Amino acid sequence: PDFDRDGDVDQKDFGRFQACYSGAFVPQANPDCFDARLDSSDDDVDMEDLAVFMDCLSGAGVLADPGCVDW
Repeated sequence: PDFDRDGDVDQKDFGRFQACYSGAFVPQANPDCFDARLDSSDDDVDMEDLAVFMDCLSGAGVLADPGCVDW
């Protein structure tokens, strides 16, 4: 979920996630958004992926837990 690779998961990362949001059962086919498919159980970006993102949310300048996404 740290899409900008700055060590935190914050509002900037959420903006990227939001741009990739496709909704339940709507495949996200844009290769730039494949990393937003966080739940790894399907190919959409939906509320399940948002739940993973929220578990990782740390805030600006606060290092994210590297184990927050448990594949």
